Amino acid sequence: MQIKEVTACLERRFPFYLQEDFDNCGVQCGDVSQEITGVLVCFEMSLQVIEEAIAKGANLVISHHPLILKRGIQKIQPTDRVGAIICQALEHKMVLYSMHTNIDSAQGGGNDVFADKLGLQQSSVLVPQAGHLRKVVVFVPKEHAQAMREALAEVGCGAMGAYDHCAYTMSGTGSFRPLENARPFIGHVMQDEQVSEERVEMVFPAPLLRKVVSTIYQVHPYEEPAFDILRLENASRTEGLGRLGLLPQPMSLPEFISYVQEKMNVQHLRYAGDPDRQIHKVAVCGGGGSSFIEAAMAAGADAYVTGDVKYHDFFRANHTMTIVDIGHYESEFFIKEIIYKELKEKFSTFAVSIAETEKFEIVYI
Repeated sequence: MQIKEVTACLERRFPFYLQEDFDNCGVQCGDVSQEITGVLVCFEMSLQVIEEAIAKGANLVISHHPLILKRGIQKIQPTDRVGAIICQALEHKMVLYSMHTNIDSAQGGGNDVFADKLGLQQSSVLVPQAGHLRKVVVFVPKEHAQAMREALAEVGCGAMGAYDHCAYTMSGTGSFRPLENARPFIGHVMQDEQVSEERVEMVFPAPLLRKVVSTIYQVHPYEEPAFDILRLENASRTEGLGRLGLLPQPMSLPEFISYVQEKMNVQHLRYAGDPDRQIHKVAVCGGGGSSFIEAAMAAGADAYVTGDVKYHDFFRANHTMTIVDIGHYESEFFIKEIIYKELKEKFSTFAVSIAETEKFEIVYI
C-alpha cells in the first residue's frame, strides 16, 4: 500500500477544504508514492520524533501542527530546527504530514472531542464554516434522472450532516432545436423539440467541482447537457471552529474551574470572571481561540474555555462571560488519539503508534 492511499483516506474523513486560509495541512515533505512501512503520530514535529520513527521503521509521520506554515520557508539547512527535521526526514525517505485546522473543524474532530471531554450536551458549532458549499442544478430527461442522482451522489454530492444522497427534483418541460451539425439523443435536426425533464439539485463541497462536472458529461444522455453551478453562502451546522453546549448541570465558578481541571487533566490555568456567576452554557475552542471571544459572548456562553489568551483579551468579555485559558497544548493534546484511532480502524497491514519520545517542553512552576 502506498502512503498516498493512507493520506487520501484521512483527507476524505477530514477534508482540506475545512482548513483555515493561513494553514498548510497535508504533505510537508517526502514522496507519497512509496510503499508505507508504518505510521508515527505526534503533536509537534521534532528531531526526537523523527529518530523514534526511524527506530520503529515508520516512514510516515503525522503531526497536528504543520512544520511549514503557509508563508513558507526561504531555505532548508540543518542548522535550524525546521531545516534539520526536513533534512533528517528526507535522508531516511520519510513523508511528513500534518492535520491541523481541517481536523479542528471537522465533525468528530478536535473541537467535538473537546466538548465531549467537558461533557457538553446539545453541542453545536460555535463558528460555522461558510462559503465552501456549491449546488449543482442539472436538467435531465425524466427516465435518466435517477441514474444522474446516483452518479452525483457517488462522487460526493448530496451529503448533508448525517445524511447522504440528498437531492431535490422538480418536473418540467425542456425545449430545444438541434442545428445541422448536431447529433441529438432526442429529436430531429432543425425541428423544435419538447421533452419531459427533471431539474435535479444537489449540494457538494467546492473542491469536488471538477468531478461533478465530469460526472454530468459522462452520465447525461444529451450531447450538450444543461446545468448550473451555484455558490452558496450557507454556513455548515456540523463543521467549523469551536463548539457550544450545556454542562450536565449548572455550577458555581469555583466548581467549574475544578471540573475543567479534572476533565482536561490540567493543574495550572488562568481565568477571569464574576465569582458569583453560575456556569451552564459553555463554549470551547482548541488551540489559540482568543479571536472567538466575541462569538462565544454572542452565543450567550457563561464561560469560554480555550488557549493562548493574552492579558488584554481577558477584558474583552467585560464581565459578561468567564474566560478560561487552559493552554494551547492542553486543549488539543487528544487530537493525536483521534488520528491514531482513525488509522487503526481503517488499516491493519502496517503498525501505527503514538510518539513516546514527544515531551511538552514548556515548564510550569
